[in-house]
Amino acid sequence: MMRLRKIMLLGAVVLGLTGLGSISGSTTATAASSNANSTSSAITIDGQFSDWSGAKLTEGYNGYTALMDNGRYVATYVKMKNGNIPMTGDYNFVIDGKTYYVWLSDTAVGSGKTKAITVKAGEYNEGDQYGEVGTGYVANDGKHNYAEFTINLKALGLNGTTVGSNVAMKNPNIGNDAATTKVTSMGNKHGHHDTTSSAASSSSTSSAASSNKAAGVVSDKADSNSKASTTKDPNANNTNDNLNIVIDGKFKDWEHVTLTEGYNGYTAMVSDGDYVYVYVKMKYGQVPGYGDYNFDIGGKKIYVWSDNIPSSQNNGDVKAVSFTGGDYNEGHQYGTVGTGYVAQDGSHSIAEFKVNLGKLKVSSMTGQTITMYNPNIGNEKVTVAGGSTGPWLISGVGVVIVGFGYWRLRKRGLLKRPSDHISGK
Repeated sequence: MMRLRKIMLLGAVVLGLTGLGSISGSTTATAASSNANSTSSAITIDGQFSDWSGAKLTEGYNGYTALMDNGRYVATYVKMKNGNIPMTGDYNFVIDGKTYYVWLSDTAVGSGKTKAITVKAGEYNEGDQYGEVGTGYVANDGKHNYAEFTINLKALGLNGTTVGSNVAMKNPNIGNDAATTKVTSMGNKHGHHDTTSSAASSSSTSSAASSNKAAGVVSDKADSNSKASTTKDPNANNTNDNLNIVIDGKFKDWEHVTLTEGYNGYTAMVSDGDYVYVYVKMKYGQVPGYGDYNFDIGGKKIYVWSDNIPSSQNNGDVKAVSFTGGDYNEGHQYGTVGTGYVAQDGSHSIAEFKVNLGKLKVSSMTGQTITMYNPNIGNEKVTVAGGSTGPWLISGVGVVIVGFGYWRLRKRGLLKRPSDHISGK
């Protein structure tokens, strides 16, 4: 009987593998303080300024500035004493002895509001020789205007030889003293927003739809023949094992799949065992192509990303995009692994895409646990099982192990009938 119990215990362990969990959470936007003095580099460009509370600020006659090395990005912070965040001036960056002139899109923002912005750079004031080199946010807490944005050093034509170089920045509309940092790496660090993504122009969230429609659904678009953009109902309550998703640039089929909220957007995911289907809705800015989309598939870590997500889109625009997979951020080891669509719905950028598990050398993942997150959306992971048949399949295997093991032991005479044991025979 002890042997039988051991086999049954093994079956129970296998049954326990069918558990499915999800992680969700949210963060609250707060404005940074001006009395900071540490040098922590845990900076995320997300329109929430509390992570700058430990940064060393440089004071000018009209405001404060700070710089922080953040991988191949330089993160910049501004707090004004009076007036709006300067659009131009420009923000004069001196990197390895060369000056780059950086300027911002419209920075006007209402009291209590936050707005996404884009960042451009040139070889002279308000020049755009380097094009779009970053994204960021401006905010007003009712007393002061704030800004945070990134500068992509690679977009300025800089490379690994820049590591170790000093970076200085000042804007004459803020003060004459420069904030400084040092380039310590040209690799990626979690926390930045990829600077190839353009920011949207509004921070307001979608209002609820009329009472005869699901919340967040754009009327007269979801049922049209054209590829149309609809948003997701964040209050939907359903399992993430919904297999009725079609990746076609129409998003209505996601409306009953549960969303996981991050600081900058929402994600959802389902799987049929052969493909993983992902939904993204941003609170601010464009759907990120980088980050990457960090998958853990049955214990194997895969990084999925896209370099052809548009920097900006007009309302209602939908664009087909492809995704690449690798063993590390922006890796190419698996080539093109997925396709999808990115759309603009009012002030929100949304996307859906699928990833071919077979191309990731994991074949079918039916029944396995899959998690995914993108640090540019949030640190909360969305979790699914690899297909609706998964739990039943693994449960069946556990039952077979118990039954087959019991039969083999009985046949070999290693198990006696209960009556034999009781009678002492």
